[in-house]
Amino acid sequence: MPRHSMQINQYMRQKALGLSGLIMSDIDPRVRAERMTYINNINEIIQDKLRAYNIWYAGDGDELLNFYTRMNNIDFNVDPLYNRNNKSYFWAVCSTENDIKRTHSGQPRNIVDTLVAIIGDPKITVGAGEESDSPLAKVDKLLQDILYENNFYSVLKQKARPLTFVEGWGAWKVNWDKNFSEYPIALYYRANNVDFFYRSNQLIAILYRDYYQDKAGQDYILFEMRRRDGKDLVIEKELFRIGGGQSNVDETLIPCKLDSLPQLKDVQATLRISNYRGFLGVPCIYFRDNNEDTPGRSIFAGKLDLFDDLDQCYSQSANAVRRSTVVEYFNNMYLERDKNGIPIMPHAFDRKYVQYKGMQTGEGTVGSNPVTVTQPNINFQQYSAEEINILLNIISGIMSPATLGIDIAKKDNAEAQREKEKVTIFTRNCVIGEEERSLKTLMNDLLCAKELMDFNQITCHKYDVSVEYSEFADASFEAKLETVLTGWESGMFSDDMAIEMLWGKTLDAEKRKRELEFLKNQRKKQEQAPEMPNNPEDMGEFGELGAENEYNDVHNKQSAQEKLGIPDLADYESVHDGK
Repeated sequence: MPRHSMQINQYMRQKALGLSGLIMSDIDPRVRAERMTYINNINEIIQDKLRAYNIWYAGDGDELLNFYTRMNNIDFNVDPLYNRNNKSYFWAVCSTENDIKRTHSGQPRNIVDTLVAIIGDPKITVGAGEESDSPLAKVDKLLQDILYENNFYSVLKQKARPLTFVEGWGAWKVNWDKNFSEYPIALYYRANNVDFFYRSNQLIAILYRDYYQDKAGQDYILFEMRRRDGKDLVIEKELFRIGGGQSNVDETLIPCKLDSLPQLKDVQATLRISNYRGFLGVPCIYFRDNNEDTPGRSIFAGKLDLFDDLDQCYSQSANAVRRSTVVEYFNNMYLERDKNGIPIMPHAFDRKYVQYKGMQTGEGTVGSNPVTVTQPNINFQQYSAEEINILLNIISGIMSPATLGIDIAKKDNAEAQREKEKVTIFTRNCVIGEEERSLKTLMNDLLCAKELMDFNQITCHKYDVSVEYSEFADASFEAKLETVLTGWESGMFSDDMAIEMLWGKTLDAEKRKRELEFLKNQRKKQEQAPEMPNNPEDMGEFGELGAENEYNDVHNKQSAQEKLGIPDLADYESVHDGK
């Protein structure tokens, strides 16, 4: 362990050199140098972007104003040329003004939360379809207990998934502590607290960061490296005292022993797990960054300019409404006065006066009405149209307008609406493909960690983990019913599959059996029912229902059959003729 102070970026470079031998990239260094011409500190810029993404996702106008006030006065000065456009943002410019109404749209959070909800809960199992008493079923029961203990689905939907959308990357880490729980613990680390190392597109190490503070208020940072060494997994931990710095990028790190903190006195500095090629952790990335500046790309990348424009439009509209309030011009001699004889000025919004008829002038005539009312004529429609236009540009390539409840073309038929909804489905499928792979690895690591806790070794390295998502982007019961009914009636899938798709695990074995029998009986009735001729009202070929035609003939026979209680329709003729 180095005994001299360093900065985080120096520590990261040292680790990269130690793992890979050198830092490699498929981007020409001359091209990168040109891109960095007016950039002083690329790591600082990355951190600024992460903070900006999180502030926009928070959806709080006060937080936005506070963030851009600080950025405008302090942080933008680190790279003044690079941040020229950011300094002209509406939120940055208006931070220097006081008497202005600022309105935040809240759309960044709406977009992320809507996507999170559309993806839905995955169905995670081991050995799907196995008998309840099989060995795999017991492993599945163990996995369900681990997920329940970790409150996993809640953490996935409320922390891991939205933060991965917002920040661009994160990572799961599997921890264990027998004094705390009998099950392994799944922790999600945000982008600021995890780094990845690759060699030939293969992950070779994950570096996690945890922060601590002693009783004196001194801050510490714990680096935990999980890397492969041949066929083994090696976990290394290093503790540093944070000595200062203008930001978390250029903080000075001073090496310390683990027992410097009471919380870490029993922690091993190095742990080797033999014959295990996993990491007991997995990256969580939905969209890759082609510039290689960061492991992943935020869904807000390239959208902050438009978010700022949208808030500017909302704020202009709000201020225009305020300025369009009726204005009264009056002589203050008509105002009510306080006990000191000082006129009491009217309220800004609730203006009620005692109207004077007028008063005599020096010539003995009565003057005109002393209160004159005016109101500006402002075109509010332009603001509404611009808001919709900006919002459509924001969600372009991410989701369909209908997904956010925006109806921009009421003339569209059902097919056109479904075509527009495909954008959301494409995004959902892309995210599901990436998340499914990471969750399978995480579930496998959790089961391996449980074995390590119980037996101090890992013998089973691969489990048959299944991660399934609902096929319905719209998970409402009405949408499921319509889709399942159409497929079932056309014979595209069996009765069992129809019950599974419609009800899932909401039915117990007895109810499922009854529903299945009912569905099969319904199918038999449809198959045995005689085919009716075309309804004349539908076809328009036979006139009214009372006319003589094939449809009415069969209909009358069936009515007579029901009245007489004759089971066979063919017997109608004999009864009718008195036979």
